[in-house]
Amino acid sequence: MLHLATRSSQSGHVHTFALAATGCKLLGSTAIDSFAAFAPHPVLPVLYVVRDCSQWKDLPRGVIETYAVEYDPHPLRLFAQTPMALSATGPRALAVAPDGRHLLASASTGGAWNALTLNGDGMPMSVAIARKETGTLLNSHTVSLPAPHGLAFSPRGLFALGTDPGNGHLTLLQPSSEAIAALARWETPYGLAPSSPAWTIDSKYVIVATARPASLQIYETGAALEDRSTSSVRLLGTTSTHTPVSTLLAHPWEPAVFTSRPQGNGSRLELWKVNGSHMRLANDTWVSSHVVGLAHRDGALWIASQDGLIRIPIDDLRSPNPFHVPLPMHGAHAIVTQNISDHPANVWSEL
Repeated sequence: MLHLATRSSQSGHVHTFALAATGCKLLGSTAIDSFAAFAPHPVLPVLYVVRDCSQWKDLPRGVIETYAVEYDPHPLRLFAQTPMALSATGPRALAVAPDGRHLLASASTGGAWNALTLNGDGMPMSVAIARKETGTLLNSHTVSLPAPHGLAFSPRGLFALGTDPGNGHLTLLQPSSEAIAALARWETPYGLAPSSPAWTIDSKYVIVATARPASLQIYETGAALEDRSTSSVRLLGTTSTHTPVSTLLAHPWEPAVFTSRPQGNGSRLELWKVNGSHMRLANDTWVSSHVVGLAHRDGALWIASQDGLIRIPIDDLRSPNPFHVPLPMHGAHAIVTQNISDHPANVWSEL
């Protein structure tokens, strides 16, 4: 499956496609007001959506919705609405742990991280766990306010890295059923871009996009962060990207990342590989539209733009294959892919 989100003002939709070797087929669209972000469960046919509503049931908080994903003309079936913690407003990102036990969300205007514990069926517990961030005193007259944005879990553990462009910090987070632990925190030398960070597939490096100046920063992580007492992240180096990176995606099997950034009337799509303390540009191509999201599945890179969907072989970025999409792409916002078993277990049978 491929889920594509579009958003216009306060209205939004998630369009679900079935992927095949020869192309993709639109199954159906689901209306979702105030769409902010989504994330698939790593093994179950479940999709989580967070809505950027300023109030939920007369209280200041966002809400996370849980959907069952089915191969059907109505592919998303709503099963639960779980409120975020009080004052957790302005959600910007969702991330699900690789073992499917926890979900993390950022609350930008609420200045907090939220976590939900997931049971074996992928259902979230009813109470969100919150970690509130505080401002940083820059001088006697200025305070930088927190604005949590990007989130990404390590492929090998229950750790996640959160980015905060408001105070310019990276935070290593570990959610549990009781709390969200901040294992470490680092101040970045340049302003952070709002895009989520990317862990390389071996969990050894984290790549972060910066805005001033436009660049990629590479951080080395300690021993896959399996031992909390030795958790560490250190900046290795910075590589210029000429213009700010708008999307960032980890390569599925190499220590590398894909990026897109505005260039002329379109976008420059680039593949960067870890090269010592810097990133090396290994491949690139120009896309004749504005890229808003990247995802990969089965050796192909899927690109969402304001004009449609494009599939490009991961090993040959210069062979794009555009697809006609029978829906308006104005307001295209995000894209994710998800595996659905041919014979999925009925995880909702006991609900």
